Amino acid sequence: MSESKTSVKLHILDISEPELDPSSLSSLAETCKTWGFFHITNHGISSDLYNKICSLSNDLFSLPSETKLKLGPFSSIKTYTPHFLASPYFESLRILLMCLGDDFKNKFFESEFNKCHGYLRINNYSAPESIEDEVEGLGMHTDMSCVTIVYQDKIGGLQVRSKEGKWMDISPCEGTLLVNIGDMLQAWSNEKLRSSAHRVVLRRPQNRFSIAFFWCFEDDKVILAPNDVVGKENKRIYNPFVCLDYLKFRENNEKGKFEKVGFTVKDFAGVKVWASTVITGLASTLEKFDLVGFMRETLPVMELEV
Repeated sequence: MSESKTSVKLHILDISEPELDPSSLSSLAETCKTWGFFHITNHGISSDLYNKICSLSNDLFSLPSETKLKLGPFSSIKTYTPHFLASPYFESLRILLMCLGDDFKNKFFESEFNKCHGYLRINNYSAPESIEDEVEGLGMHTDMSCVTIVYQDKIGGLQVRSKEGKWMDISPCEGTLLVNIGDMLQAWSNEKLRSSAHRVVLRRPQNRFSIAFFWCFEDDKVILAPNDVVGKENKRIYNPFVCLDYLKFRENNEKGKFEKVGFTVKDFAGVKVWASTVITGLASTLEKFDLVGFMRETLPVMELEV
């Protein structure tokens, strides 16, 4: 399975800057269209806090299974997601809107994104039994979120799939958070922002931790790219759809389950392009891929409403 020997160089965005010069915005926009990932710095989250979270997570994941099950999704114990990751999300989103066009931040920030909700997930990827070759810790997939913010440890292993189908390593970048554009933002932006397929591979004989913060539109929101985002050509790539309908499609449909994803958001809501063929006369073009999950544990999902 060892295929990727190349790392992709992603844009590093300083979110403490109130405004960005045109060249920085252009570079970020190109990164988002090409890879759908970028790093942010000056996010206000210290390495000490992250190290404490990893230490506590390691203690928790090391507990016996019967003890961990008491903290499962059906537990009566309430969980809470603090506000420490909300600020990096809002700053990242603010600048992403600036990449889409002049004054887009003022036009759409409040009206489109003010009711978003988020949840935090801490993942523990079990160490592979052998170091002879890499194994998948999490198979190829796209995130169903609007934006995902990830803090990965120094072990690395995250890979993004290029438009040509090649796997590229996203190496850990010290002091930064990694921002990943999700399916919802890809559809809302009419594909001006890309939700890339990615996976996690395990290469070292030690556990890998990552902290992922998923920020999503409200369930009943209708995803429809604004006219200003679509542009003068008015060529819409997606039909309008309800956010929850897509989530159910991915979670409940036999071909849309997380363990084996067969459809993307474009397959779910994309404007179908029909072409003549000799055999059938008409055929639609669909992009399909499988997602195979591997050994992974997660802490209980913790919801945050703002």
